Amino acid sequence: MSQVDKESLKKIDQSTKLFNTAIIATKVLQLKNYSSRLNELVHTEAFHSIIRSIQSYAHESGKSEEEAAEEIIQTFREIDKIWDNYITQEGLEKLKGFLSP
Repeated sequence: MSQVDKESLKKIDQSTKLFNTAIIATKVLQLKNYSSRLNELVHTEAFHSIIRSIQSYAHESGKSEEEAAEEIIQTFREIDKIWDNYITQEGLEKLKGFLSP
């Protein structure tokens, strides 16, 4: 593996850690006005970046943008669900520790 490939993988690993940390850190967000917040979100640079990623992935993989979007979102949801389950399990383990004599 070339040095460029190793550096690229290292950056991906760092980005993966940041992504996972962001998922956990944002779990506490509570909303009251969903439509207003959704409207705000679709106008952010972060959302536009997601759209560009979908377009790029579609182009690189030969998939339609719809297929690429669904795959990216399903992957995100699976990662998010795993973290939800992990956090819930950790909380249950702590509760068991508190409740055990």
